[in-house]
Amino acid sequence: MDNKISVVISTIKYNKNLIKTIKSINSQNYLPKEIIIVSHDKINEQIILNKKIHLKKYISKIKNQVYQRNIGIKNLSKNSDLILQLDEGVILNNKCLFELNKFWKKGDKSLIGVGLNQTNVLKENGIMNRFLKKSDLKGKVLKNGINIDYSNTDKDLEVMWLKGGISSWKIKKKKIKNRKYPFWKWSVYEDVEISLSKDKKQKLFVCHKAKAKIIKKNKLDFGNLIYRGSLHTFSQKNIVKKFFNDMTFFYLTMPVFIFFSLILSILTLNYSKFIYNLGRFKGLFIIDFN
Repeated sequence: MDNKISVVISTIKYNKNLIKTIKSINSQNYLPKEIIIVSHDKINEQIILNKKIHLKKYISKIKNQVYQRNIGIKNLSKNSDLILQLDEGVILNNKCLFELNKFWKKGDKSLIGVGLNQTNVLKENGIMNRFLKKSDLKGKVLKNGINIDYSNTDKDLEVMWLKGGISSWKIKKKKIKNRKYPFWKWSVYEDVEISLSKDKKQKLFVCHKAKAKIIKKNKLDFGNLIYRGSLHTFSQKNIVKKFFNDMTFFYLTMPVFIFFSLILSILTLNYSKFIYNLGRFKGLFIIDFN
C-alpha cells in the first residue's frame, strides 16, 4: 500500500529558496498528502501549490529548526504514514518521492528512517569527509564524533545517521514525540543525536534513487562563524560522552583534525573556513554552552 507523506519545512522567512523547494514538490509524479510550513517570520506570501496537496502554515516564536519541526509534527494529519523533513533550498528530483515511497514499501518493520540522496557535494564538507568520501565509512559516526557524509551515493546505503533536512521517518502509532534539543541558533548534531538514539534493532537507510540537491547558502559573517565552530565542537563532545564514552580518543584526535583543516584553509585562502576552525578550537575548552 502506498504511503501518505506529510512534508514539514522549517524556514526563517519566506524566500526564493523556499519557493524553489515548493516548486520541486509540485513537479513530483508521486505527490505528498500535505505540506506544513513553519516559519519564524510572518507568513505574507502566496504559495502556489498543486490542488491535490493540502497546505498548512504556522509561525514559530523561537528561531530553531527542532522547535519548528516539533510544531509541524504536532499538526500532522492523523492518517499520515511518513514525515519528510525538508530544509528550504532542497530541490527534489521529479521522481524523488516516487522512489522514496517505493523504498519504504519494500522495507521491513526494522526500517524507521530513510534519507534522500543529496547528489551535490557541498564544498563546506570537512577535510575528513573529503578524504573518506569514497570509503566504506560513508554514513558512519566515528568514535570521536565525526559524522561521515554520504552525499551522492550510487547504491542504497545503511547508515548510522540521517541529515535532518532531507530525511523521512515512520510515524509510529500515528504519533511522534517532540524531539528535545537545546534551542541554540544552529541545531548542529541534532540529526546525529536523534539517529544514534534509535533502538539497535532499528535501521536507517539512504535511498540512492530518491535524489535531491541543496542550494548553497550565502557565506556567514565572521562572528557567526566563530559561534558555529565553537558550537560544532561542543556538540560533538556531547555526542561522544553520550554514545561512545571515550573522551581520551576525542581529545587525542580532534585537535589534530582541526589543525590540519586550519592549515588547509590557509593554503586555499578559504578565510571563512579559517575563522570557523578557530571557533572549533575554542569549542574544545567550553564546558557549558549557553
